[in-house]
Amino acid sequence: MMRRCIRFTSLVVFLMVCSALVSVINVGQLNVSLNTRLRVAKLSSGAASGLNSEKPTYDSRIGNDNTGRISNDKTPNVIRELTFELRGNGSLDFCQAVPDSLEGRLNIDLEAKLQSAPPPVLDDVSPSGLWSPESCVARQRIAVIIPFRDRQKHLDILVYNLVPLLKRQKVAFRIFVVEQFGNKTFNKGRLMNIGFTEARKHNEFDCFIFHDVDLIPEDDRNMYTCSENPRHMSPAVDVFRYKLPYKALVGGVLSIKAEHFFKINGYSNLYWGWGAEDDDMFYRLSASKISVLRPPFTIGRYKMIKHDRKDVSPIRMQFLKTAKTRYLKDGLNTLEYKLVKTRFEKLCTRIIANVGDPPKN
Repeated sequence: MMRRCIRFTSLVVFLMVCSALVSVINVGQLNVSLNTRLRVAKLSSGAASGLNSEKPTYDSRIGNDNTGRISNDKTPNVIRELTFELRGNGSLDFCQAVPDSLEGRLNIDLEAKLQSAPPPVLDDVSPSGLWSPESCVARQRIAVIIPFRDRQKHLDILVYNLVPLLKRQKVAFRIFVVEQFGNKTFNKGRLMNIGFTEARKHNEFDCFIFHDVDLIPEDDRNMYTCSENPRHMSPAVDVFRYKLPYKALVGGVLSIKAEHFFKINGYSNLYWGWGAEDDDMFYRLSASKISVLRPPFTIGRYKMIKHDRKDVSPIRMQFLKTAKTRYLKDGLNTLEYKLVKTRFEKLCTRIIANVGDPPKN
């Protein structure tokens, strides 16, 4: 009889412990659910843009999935948490790192694009060139910065090709066209510094992609995102027979995080006329001990729209000699410009800026 009482007492105690554990678990689940809903509310608060001020947490442990669709650099950073409950209606997952919607190698006909009207796929882009996927949470928020002057047809071709590609890649993006005011000598480096500075006033971005207006991507597996290191996205251009002309080349299309852009002090402001500001960027990265990644040449392919090179800088090579010792005293921290106008257009935010006068001698 005594043994039965002991067993019964033990069973009661066991059941009480189990009941207490269940209560703790339920409270924990409730707390997680509430926190999850709060984060979803923040993610959704960016209106149609999907570009909000919340800083995501990254996990750099993801590697190549052996599908052949990922470049030879690391897969772009992914946010740790995998699923959010959204307003009690199903769940909102993070977009795939390499979406199933990608097409691979693209058939680019530059002449046809010059004659054609904007494709319907551009219709749901918000004014100012801003878009984010509705079916999932974009892993990165990117700013595409295009230095520009007097090449509207080239810009149209680029945007008509680039926007559908970015949408298939499921990134949240905003396109900034940074236009130099007036007709004085072009300064691409200043325009890219201005684009970076002004873009950060509009949204918080995880990645900045500096993009020449005359380069059209040929493969949508070349992801428009940032990796752990800056990535030279355009190593294979048709006019160079899809080969890298020289190792120090990082011009054309470059993706970079803000932390690295600040560390190297942005682009140089000294290069007036065509040439060498991108090579200067390579030396800045090298002096800061920041290595550059590249996708495979079979994926990082671009077509270049034919154009004339004007105002070639006669002293550009002299500046390159001092790039590594000069970069901390020439760049973002010495940038001067006058913002003339910011115009929200259908497919871009156009920033018109006066970059000043070139030196007389």
